[in-house]
Amino acid sequence: MSNALTVPALLEEIIQRFDAREEPFNEFTIGGELKAARGALTQPSDAENLGAWAEVLAFALTSDRHENPWNSYFGPMGSGVTAEGTKVYFPDISDTPPEVVTHWAARARALSHHFLKARYADLAWDMSGPIARRKRDPEDARIAIDCYLDAIPRMPEEHEHFQFAIRALDLAVLIGDTDRTERARKALMDVHRGLMKSHSRTWWYTVDRLLDDKKAGVTDDERAELVADLESIIAMRSNTGDPENCDPHEAQSAAERLVPYYRRLGQHDDAQRLHKAVAEAFEQFASNADPMLAAALLQTATDEYRNAGSKEDRDRTRILMQKKIGAAGENLQSFEHKIEITKDDMEKFLDLVVVDDIGDSFVRIACEFMLKRNHLEERVQKTLEKAPLMAHITQMIYADDRVAAKIGGVDEDSFGRLFHQAKLTFQFERPWLEQAFRRLFDKHGVVPQHFAGWANRHGLFEDMSLLVEGTSAWAREDYVKAAHVLVPQVERALRKMSDELGIPVTKAHPTVPGTSVAIGMGEILYNQKVAEALGPDATLHFQALYADPRGMNLRNEIAHGLMDADQFYWHLGNLIIHSLLMLGLWKEFAQIGRKRER
Repeated sequence: MSNALTVPALLEEIIQRFDAREEPFNEFTIGGELKAARGALTQPSDAENLGAWAEVLAFALTSDRHENPWNSYFGPMGSGVTAEGTKVYFPDISDTPPEVVTHWAARARALSHHFLKARYADLAWDMSGPIARRKRDPEDARIAIDCYLDAIPRMPEEHEHFQFAIRALDLAVLIGDTDRTERARKALMDVHRGLMKSHSRTWWYTVDRLLDDKKAGVTDDERAELVADLESIIAMRSNTGDPENCDPHEAQSAAERLVPYYRRLGQHDDAQRLHKAVAEAFEQFASNADPMLAAALLQTATDEYRNAGSKEDRDRTRILMQKKIGAAGENLQSFEHKIEITKDDMEKFLDLVVVDDIGDSFVRIACEFMLKRNHLEERVQKTLEKAPLMAHITQMIYADDRVAAKIGGVDEDSFGRLFHQAKLTFQFERPWLEQAFRRLFDKHGVVPQHFAGWANRHGLFEDMSLLVEGTSAWAREDYVKAAHVLVPQVERALRKMSDELGIPVTKAHPTVPGTSVAIGMGEILYNQKVAEALGPDATLHFQALYADPRGMNLRNEIAHGLMDADQFYWHLGNLIIHSLLMLGLWKEFAQIGRKRER
């Protein structure tokens, strides 16, 4: 059965106006007008409803930083979980009929503006499977490639330039079109040269796409140019004699891409040279930092000296780092904060949690987004009034091949319901936590080592190498690496905490007599002494995030390889980083707990 599709005149006028427009615009500009026009329709027919949806959906889907439920280039702007535990996406393509994809393909052939043609053609190509359940038409890809490349000069933002060039190259390689592959690759190199000339910090997009590429036909001269560009970035950003341009983090980022390349070529001396340059830059940077930050920076310097094969420098910076950790500990103070916010006022909220003092900002973010057990308990009880049927029905949480957890009714399993409410809270807080971190970066210019140093302010880590690696991965949006590196470090910190509380951190091996194994995160977090030290809020937060199957159970999901790649996304990374901020306050939580007991 086919669905008639008619674009309402109000929306058609917008499309045609933008098609003739000379001034630059992007998907957000036209998408905003289309959404408003759709909302203004009066009693549209079914065909007009579908036509309006087709146009709004075309510009509501995003190609940047999204969850990937449909295994596609375009995806939802966000997602949420209903009270019943069902995941929903915004926008959602479910129930969208195939006629929408056909409409997009027709748009790509009828319009004139390169950006619009590229967008519609790429949508038709990308969504042929998820929406239309049919094979993709290579002509859609060819139109998208040509128009993306033609649109580059008309787009004002540099991120649009390399995004369009990379997408065109990916499509050309995918359909095996050698002529278009060459054109797209050359366009990407031209964009890269412009970025290098302006000293833009987005050079890594091109390097990551082309340096090790084996399908895009990268020439020897092009690869040599990329290598030379990385060398120039490292030289400029590691030059401690030029404070204005020195940036050890960018130097390290460039070296991380060039070192593996040199090692594959057997150029080990060059690899060690780069490691030493980065180490020297971090050591110099640390000399001007406060003790907490300096300790984390010196950890990076120590690691880089080790990779450079310089044992003497490695030992020297490790001693310096230990001194800085001691100095940082001397300045620790207890805290107590109470924050009330109005959730319809984001700016007011951000002004409350991100303040002039960076340490105070860390404290406020840690406390504001920590689960409040009494609040969650109140919400659970309210379900008896607002949703009595769901409040009494037993819920089963299924994994691929097993029942992962079982949650009883509110009256019989209020503790289990608490974890269900915690999962919802984690999801509802995502925009607030995201904006808080953005404001933190904008206001204080924080770097990954700030988070690593804060997590270690009570000396839970003797070696911060992996903390720095994980927080750096999070900062560059590598959430797979960040999660796999940082979650075990959280467990290590909790084990160290247990040791300081006088709790045995090993137990007898269950099957090998005479040997021991380390206790796991679940045993730690359900230990009474740990719960008393952390208090009810922090304990529930760590349990729900990491260790209980009725919550997110992140530690076990990662440790047992139960998560797919698309589940590692920005909010997951933010939750893990937030838990590091909480680790930096564990002794303060304990002090508050002792005050309550008195």
